[in-house]
Amino acid sequence: MIAVNGLLARAGTFELRDVSFTVPSRGYGVVIGAAGSGKTTLLETIAGVRPSRAGTISLPVGNNGTVRNVDGIPPEDRGIGFVYQHGYLFPHLSVEENVAYGARDSESAKVAASRTGADALFDRQIRGLSGGERQLVAIARALAKRPSILLLDEPFSALDPRRRALVRREVRALHREWGMTTLQVTHDFTEAGLLGDVAVLLDKGHVLQAGPPEQIFRRPASPYIAELLGAENVFAGVVKTVQEPQAFQGEAGDDLVSPHRAIEFRTGPLTIFAIGDNPDGAGYAVIRAEEVLVSLEPHPSSARNQFRGEITEVARLGALTRVTIDIDGVPLVAALTTRSAYELNLERGSVVFASFKAMAVHLC
Repeated sequence: MIAVNGLLARAGTFELRDVSFTVPSRGYGVVIGAAGSGKTTLLETIAGVRPSRAGTISLPVGNNGTVRNVDGIPPEDRGIGFVYQHGYLFPHLSVEENVAYGARDSESAKVAASRTGADALFDRQIRGLSGGERQLVAIARALAKRPSILLLDEPFSALDPRRRALVRREVRALHREWGMTTLQVTHDFTEAGLLGDVAVLLDKGHVLQAGPPEQIFRRPASPYIAELLGAENVFAGVVKTVQEPQAFQGEAGDDLVSPHRAIEFRTGPLTIFAIGDNPDGAGYAVIRAEEVLVSLEPHPSSARNQFRGEITEVARLGALTRVTIDIDGVPLVAALTTRSAYELNLERGSVVFASFKAMAVHLC
């Protein structure tokens, strides 16, 4: 396991402050954050490359894997495999020699190289490798050690999309097969959801929220976190309890139980229906774009929220299309497949209906 409690560390003028989280034994943790949030500094401090100034870092140490505070234990004795973003390799060694360096045994080196695809580069010299190829070799070298703790600093960033998906899958598989506890840094929120059992959202040196990725993405603790995680629809408004919650039963069914209540959320000219336990008063509503259904006619569903509006923007990006709909002066973003957008013939000026369930509205 990796247990960080009240960690303080510095890198120049930058400071990690009161950082706490736990990745369970054999778990896969993901640290999410923008550039400059302290992600690399955190990994370096866990690895012992950078000293901590306060707090504790507990890791499994020794042959029996006893978890204890590693303060004072040098990096080479912490049982850690570390992959930096730029894959620092030994330039005087061949690719095969780099992978074998520090490997637990020849079989582990062979498996790590073949599973990542680094074995195809064995006859190459380091100086002749591309950035993506260097990263493959660095990942294979760290895996070949079969460490109890694997630290990955944006390990897939230099790989092309196809290779990234393949290597990411193999790293996750070896993580499970070899029972490693893994902590990966990324700024890719989709990647965090694909990989992580535990997500840690880091911003300006401190933890904003930690927990299962699904919980953080669906229930951000603040509007700032929601926007940081890419939620397009974040509205300020006023929460008001609905006196007749049975109006929601068609959608919520048995889910509407204490302490959850039927809620009206008013933002500008719009009234949005939600379900939650938030007190009456000022608050924020978050609706993820993928929760918004777009149709040309009123949709015959149980969705409590349905609005008529005009499309002001259609942004296509590969298989997904994001559509911005003006509803009485309030912009609402919906995400749908590009095929669906094409079939609906969505374009600027189209009049459509946007709908989403009360359960899809997160209040914070």
